[in-house]
Amino acid sequence: MVQRHPKRSDQEWMELIQECRTSGLTDKAWCERNHIQRSSLYYHIRRFRNMAFRNPRESRIFLSGTA
Repeated sequence: MVQRHPKRSDQEWMELIQECRTSGLTDKAWCERNHIQRSSLYYHIRRFRNMAFRNPRESRIFLSGTA
């Protein structure tokens, strides 16, 4: 049976993406080390990118963590 991870918040995904991008590892290596499917990582990257294109002002607020 496949073990599911608890649902991560948007903030958690943003932190994971940042960690991946600054790790110096390939996406594949980082995902293997952190037990995250690459498809999940790429899904959330796309989702945040699409949110930013739809509403740039709101995405800046979310990304900066300030209102």
